[in-house]
This record gives sequence, C-alpha cells and structure tokens, in this order.
Amino acid sequence: MMRTARKSQRGAVVAQKKHRSPAKPSPAARPRVDPRLLDADKFLLPTYKRQPVVFTHGRGCYVYDSAGKKYLDFLGGIAVNALGHAHPRIVKVVRREAARAIHLSNLFHNAYQGPLARKLAEWSGLDRVFFANTGTEAWEGAMKLARAYAGLLRSEGKQIGTKFFALEQSFHGRTFGALSVSGRDAFRTPFAPLLPDVRQVGFGDAAALRAAVDAGVAAVIVEPIQGEAGVIIPPTGYL
Repeated sequence: MMRTARKSQRGAVVAQKKHRSPAKPSPAARPRVDPRLLDADKFLLPTYKRQPVVFTHGRGCYVYDSAGKKYLDFLGGIAVNALGHAHPRIVKVVRREAARAIHLSNLFHNAYQGPLARKLAEWSGLDRVFFANTGTEAWEGAMKLARAYAGLLRSEGKQIGTKFFALEQSFHGRTFGALSVSGRDAFRTPFAPLLPDVRQVGFGDAAALRAAVDAGVAAVIVEPIQGEAGVIIPPTGYL
C-alpha cells in the first residue's frame, strides 16, 4: 500500500491510498540451504538419518549451529561425550599432546598405554586390557578372544564348541561379527546371512539360558542393560 498526493478542486493537497500486490521476495531474501547439507546429501553414505542442522561448536552442555542457535545437548554424541564440550582442562591437554605427536605406532611403546592399562586392570579386577576405538571393535576382539581360548581348550582335549549364545533385542555394533550376535532384526536382516553358530534366547530369562547352554558354546554374550532396545534392566540376580 502506498500514498499518493493530488490536488483537490479547492487547491488543497489531500492524501489518497493506492493498493498494489505485495512484491515477490528477491532470490537473496529466500531461505538459503547450507551447501554443506547438499554435499552430505549427495556424497555421504546415508548410514544415519540426520537432522538438517550443521553444528559448529560446543561449550559445556550446549552446542551451537551454523546460524548461531544454541541447543541444550541431551544426546552427548550417542552417550560418548559425557564430559561436555570444550572443557578447558581437556582442551589444554589435547593441544599439548597434539603439539608433541598426533600418532605413535603400536609397534612401539608410548608414555600412557601401560600406566592406563594398569589402572583399568586394578579398577576392574581383570588381568589385561585391550584398547579399541569403538564398542563394536571391542566386541569383535572379545569374540575372537573367546574363539581362540576355546580352540586352546580343545587342543588340550577339553570339550568346548564354537557357538555364541546371544540375547534377543540386544545390540553390539554394526561390524559383521558384532551384528551377527545382536538380537534386533532391523539391523541384521539387510546383511543376512550373517555368521553361523549364533543362537539367541530371551533377555532376563536365566532358566532358558541355563538350559540352552551346553558344551558346544564358546561364549555367552550379554549386554547387561539393553540400551538400543529401550534401556531394559535385567531382573535382580540375572547376571
């Protein structure tokens, strides 16, 4: 709407309203899609259903997106970033160590693996430590260790098989071995057939598990609290 002026017959200037259709927004005024989202949509393998948000940094329990919007982080990087974002003590140590060496080969020792392994062994009551990058890699190592130990026992004349017993609705990771002993069909079905010699029983049913396990089983694989299935806690005394 705009105002125009015209002279009346008496010579006075009066205001007159004139209507017009609203102007179309210019291309610059339209919402702009972040080109990094377009790159991800076109080139990144869609293993996750991501939200259309680009996070740029975090501070404490908050994360910030590329538009500067602040979010309270209840996710914590799928529960692996429980110390918050950009903690000054952690930042200080990471900067210091990055200035010393980004990577040192496992063919040699470094100053930290041995002392950390000792602490973990003391805290857990176990003998040795295997460092892994992810939970699924840890499960792969555990399965290989179980098979290797079963093979050692067989070489000594003892009766033990190669089967794994897992629990229904469990989730151990996305690598092939860990997926084979996971109990959720939504993850397993697209990659069938998976590893053989895997059996499953219901979670929390100690009697069924006890009845099913025999000398043919190399290991029973347990997720003490089932997370992916909905944070399911076993009955008292089950473990």
